[in-house]
Amino acid sequence: MPVDPRTPVIAGVGQLTNRPDPTDPDTRTEPLALMGMAVELAGSDAAGSSGARSPLLEEVDELTAIPSFVWTARDPARAVAQELGLEPGTTRLAFAGGTVPQSAVFDAATRIANGELGVAVIVGAEAIKSRDLARRHGERVAWHVEADDAEPAPVAFEVPDAMNDPERAAGLAVPAHAYALIEHARRRARGLSRGDHLGALGALAARMSGVAAHNELAWLRDRVEPATATTPTAVNRMIAAPYTKLLTSNVVVDMGAALIVSSLGAARAAGVPEDLLVFPCAGASAREQWLLSERAELSTSLAMRACATRLFGEAPPSLDELALLDLYSCFPCAVQLAGDALGIDVLEDERPPTVTGGMTFFGGPGNNYVTHSIATMTELLRASPGVTGLVTGLGWYASTHSWGTYSTSPPSGGFRVHSVQAAVDAVPLRATDSDYAGPAVVESYTVVHGRDGLPSRTIASLRTPADARRLFATDDKEVASQFMALDPLGERVVVADDSISLP
Repeated sequence: MPVDPRTPVIAGVGQLTNRPDPTDPDTRTEPLALMGMAVELAGSDAAGSSGARSPLLEEVDELTAIPSFVWTARDPARAVAQELGLEPGTTRLAFAGGTVPQSAVFDAATRIANGELGVAVIVGAEAIKSRDLARRHGERVAWHVEADDAEPAPVAFEVPDAMNDPERAAGLAVPAHAYALIEHARRRARGLSRGDHLGALGALAARMSGVAAHNELAWLRDRVEPATATTPTAVNRMIAAPYTKLLTSNVVVDMGAALIVSSLGAARAAGVPEDLLVFPCAGASAREQWLLSERAELSTSLAMRACATRLFGEAPPSLDELALLDLYSCFPCAVQLAGDALGIDVLEDERPPTVTGGMTFFGGPGNNYVTHSIATMTELLRASPGVTGLVTGLGWYASTHSWGTYSTSPPSGGFRVHSVQAAVDAVPLRATDSDYAGPAVVESYTVVHGRDGLPSRTIASLRTPADARRLFATDDKEVASQFMALDPLGERVVVADDSISLP
């Protein structure tokens, strides 16, 4: 049957990795340059010829920039357009968060299907490696500066503050601390010993690095052994137990990526080869129970499960239903929770949990990783016509979730994004008791380590006899050492205002 010309397609993708020479300042780059190159690569991709530029770039209705960690421009999308001589109808700046690239795809695809938009470009980049090299040499970072009268772009996909004051005071604003707490809660729920748990984390890291080893754009391309990933060393220091550096997102990279999303009619009119077209098929999105301390359980994701159920039903998706996966991988628990939601074992399933190599080994360029994962998924789907791939996005403290399926085959019934928020909101929140003193059970914990490798801070989530949650944190190094030595997960402790007694 003929396909509606308003059907949204990904018509072009572009991504690049810059590896600056530490001794050569001329090899350093900046976010604007990477963004411009990524858009040009996407334009060449859509033209089907290296060095050519697709007419789609001359017809851009909207250009959305993913925010950079290190370049705070008021309208980075406008700067990219000016750099490339493009004249988009509007420019936007996305809010921060790991879901925003896919949210931007969903938004563009929905409006394209409704006839409100013809061509959209989504682009982002980070140049944290170049910035850090410049600082190391005591040099000034000379990046693009906007004109004084530059107007700020409208901000899209904004969310409220994802952390309250007690959580912030405990130290959970640092993502590695918050995710380590989720990690240990999941370990407790599954009854894993410390050794078995570390074995699983190492096996996951090894599997991800094996994919990165075959990806020429990946930042780290050496496959690691499981024990290498989990064993603290001078170059793989402990961040927040159980997370070493090789179990965390690697943000110190120079990377850029861009996507061209258009209507099928616009792509065909611009001469995009048919075998390059990839269709967004369906999306699902939700926010987790918003505050970490109020979630019913730290060991599972209600939002992920709701997204998976909406897209695939109650049973794990078969290979015929879903051939390729890229599960957001800022920390191991994010990958594991997504696998739990799908009903698959991310260590044993024949589908690797990533198409890029993941955010440790491929690289975790700030808010822009999912632009890379969608670009990589697009390239792999072109090479396997007819199969379906899943990309998941996650933001803040596992707070926002965006799941999307893609294929070279158009979706029957057209593209649609499903909100599954009702399934999350139906579950009562956990009561909190920040003043509780007395006996409690360690629901989860992490021990933060300093750069010297020594335990320095303990953060614990405790369950009171009334099953409320109390967050406890202390900088007492003796307590930190005791937690590391005794591993009191699931054990009974006694907590006071500023002290905790272990069994």
